[in-house]
Amino acid sequence: MLVLFISTGAAIAAPVQARLYHNPGCMCCEQYADYLNAKGYEVDVLDTDDMAALNEKHGVEPALSSCHTTLIGDYVVVGHVPEPVVAKLLREEPDIRGIALPGMPSGSPGMPGKKSEPFVIKTLNGDVYTTY
Repeated sequence: MLVLFISTGAAIAAPVQARLYHNPGCMCCEQYADYLNAKGYEVDVLDTDDMAALNEKHGVEPALSSCHTTLIGDYVVVGHVPEPVVAKLLREEPDIRGIALPGMPSGSPGMPGKKSEPFVIKTLNGDVYTTY
């Protein structure tokens, strides 16, 4: 019996791995993880009792913090950053440690309410990375 394998040349991309750290019981963080999972990421949700220490370890200033911090590839993503901005970060690979959408803005992925103004996503140095 002869078996013939034909390659189409198309590569199947593996899901992007992410680790989301949050305070136990924070439901908006779980919703953000679900949002990323629906966009093709594979998110492990991990509880921590000390977000401040985790953020300090990853160079996140208190003014840029949010309810969760996600490690994706070589980057730190803080807060409810829209997935197209995360995808841009991973695609362009800028020479930065990461990005943040400080606070918990209404209408951001995982947060209830209506978006009232553009989201200003900052680098961990505090510079504007992009608006969305």
